[in-house]
Amino acid sequence: MNFKQFGVLLSISTILGLNVIATKALAEEASITFGDAIGSGGCIVDDQLPGEDGRSLSIVLDNFSAFSGDRKKCILRVQTFIPSGFIVQEVQVLYQGTTDIDRGSKGTSLNRTYSFSGGALGQAVAPPKTTNFKSSKAFAEQDEITVVAATGLCSGGGQGLLGINLIAQSSRGSSIFVDTADINAGDVILRFDLKRC
Repeated sequence: MNFKQFGVLLSISTILGLNVIATKALAEEASITFGDAIGSGGCIVDDQLPGEDGRSLSIVLDNFSAFSGDRKKCILRVQTFIPSGFIVQEVQVLYQGTTDIDRGSKGTSLNRTYSFSGGALGQAVAPPKTTNFKSSKAFAEQDEITVVAATGLCSGGGQGLLGINLIAQSSRGSSIFVDTADINAGDVILRFDLKRC
């Protein structure tokens, strides 16, 4: 079975794992609660799997790939509830997937932008990111998002909304997949760095 056939056989899904990186003291005290994840604009949230630690969430997306000149958009929104007395300092986002590019093709790209709303998350400080792929391969791209705390954030934690806008673009003779079913090697893995106020 060649690489292209294998890619087509994979279920088109995305795992969004949200892991909080913290000290031992924080790990015992702090947890993030997640509401329902919503996918729109060309991707569908197929399943939502909370982690046992109370600080992680996997979201399985269906239908997020682009083939031979297609452009596919995915808008993800996840409700978050930050515990009282903690703020988010930084979020690392790791994207994993595959590209299949025929000779002579211009390749594929993965574009992403971020938005936080609600004082509990603060404000994201990250310019739009684009990665261009010119050869067939598995990829892992990581973005670092600095978070500026909102005024009065530590008065009681609270609710926020994490937004990720993704665009997968392919040229003729190429395809891009954001797909896997392994929570430990998911396509989109978010890591939250929490800090006590």
